[in-house]
Amino acid sequence: MVKEGYKKTKYGFIPDSWDFLQLKDIANLNMGSSPPSSTYNEEGDGLPFFQGNAEFGSLYPEENQWCTDPKKVADKDNILISVRAPVGDINIAPYKCCIGRGLAAIEGEETSNKFIYYYLKQFNSKLQSYSQGSTFSSINKKVLETFFVNYPPLPEQKKIASILSSVDKSIEKTSEIIEETKELKKGLMQELLTKGIGHSEFKEVNINGKTMELPLNWEIKMLKNVTQINKNNISTSTPEDYEIEYIDISSINDIGKIEETAHYNYGNAPSRAKRLVNIDDVIVSTVRPYLKSFSIIKEDKENLVCSTGFAVLTPKFNMETEYIYYFVWSNHFVNYMKRLMRGTSYPAVNKNDVANTFIPVPPLEEQKKIASILTSVDAKIQKEEEYKAKLEKLKKGLMQKLLTGEVRVNTDMEV
Repeated sequence: MVKEGYKKTKYGFIPDSWDFLQLKDIANLNMGSSPPSSTYNEEGDGLPFFQGNAEFGSLYPEENQWCTDPKKVADKDNILISVRAPVGDINIAPYKCCIGRGLAAIEGEETSNKFIYYYLKQFNSKLQSYSQGSTFSSINKKVLETFFVNYPPLPEQKKIASILSSVDKSIEKTSEIIEETKELKKGLMQELLTKGIGHSEFKEVNINGKTMELPLNWEIKMLKNVTQINKNNISTSTPEDYEIEYIDISSINDIGKIEETAHYNYGNAPSRAKRLVNIDDVIVSTVRPYLKSFSIIKEDKENLVCSTGFAVLTPKFNMETEYIYYFVWSNHFVNYMKRLMRGTSYPAVNKNDVANTFIPVPPLEEQKKIASILTSVDAKIQKEEEYKAKLEKLKKGLMQKLLTGEVRVNTDMEV
């Protein structure tokens, strides 16, 4: 049943006051063409040259090549669309530029370019469905020209684009805050894990093949002396119907948080589901340790089990869990593990590599202070990540509703 004030199109329903037009009716299309390689350079001579989506950023492409004899040119604010695999990726030209055959430029005629940009973003999967070729998909000019667009009046286009742009700016700003805070954390870790807090006297030591200065009253111990490693494994006599929550390497995100666990009956669980973990254990991925799939167990559950791809570190007396966690997260530990890795297709270290790694050990109270500082920075990162996720969810919902006319905008209202 068609809602009052709406009409049916091949893509769904749109307001009666909107048109349903092909892209060629509302925009000029300019298919890219690659000039001779002899005209390329990396010195900044000529126009910036973009060949495909490899140079694309979140909104604008990043220049790394220039061309002195461009064959096809896109103007500032033209939409750049990838016409070769992966088809449909979108950016906006930040300035006049040369485009290669992997791109096309789109310029609206009495149409908001930003509206077209968001529309093509929203209906990207539909555009991809028209691509040709099984091993190297692509779309040609005819496919682009005949692609249909929900087309509101120009004032409504501009308002829709303005609303979505404001959300994008908030997402971009939040991303910048996250990156800045991660850089702050990196610097703090380097300082706190080697210089400590408030020290004036230092000693030169060699730890894991690296010479550094540490506070005079710090000790140096092996991880096996300050933690128990792989303390508990699941019993072979465990009933097959025993329910477990399984942590795999893929369960951990890039800031060390366990995002989700998988629920299994033990009899159906992956063969690597062997290591029992408890609250305050630190789990360290021994497979590709450079990916930093490390975390702290924060939940007090009896049935938490992790993969044998982890080393489980249980802190001993006078050791702060978070301090151990931040040490294994440090570049010093990760770089040392990288030197010890064996294997090419499945690079890994073993339990003994982790156990025999030396760790600087401050007094317990200083460990707690160091951990508290770094934990507060991590909390800031997590808060911003969660806010960014909410913004992205908001944007997704807005695009769905605004670009189909399900929700109408007030063109007189300021954003």
